[in-house]
Amino acid sequence: MGHGQPTGSCAFGVEREGRGNAMVTVTRPDGRKRVIFFERGRPTGYDKSQADRGEFRATKEGDLNIIRIGDERYEIVDAVAEGG
Repeated sequence: MGHGQPTGSCAFGVEREGRGNAMVTVTRPDGRKRVIFFERGRPTGYDKSQADRGEFRATKEGDLNIIRIGDERYEIVDAVAEGG
């Protein structure tokens, strides 16, 4: 998840609002949670607080969304946000 760290699986939950709109809540290994917002199936932002200074970037490879928030990296498949 963090810069230079190996990738791994995290627990997550999703609230779908239809039409590809969703909020995906990822529970990080340290127990903290990160919410990533999707609109029309595309990641558009996150639960930014004043302590967050990370730039939000999202790219897509096939059905995989690669999301970067500062040094954090998340990989979320389309089916999570859109259902399926």
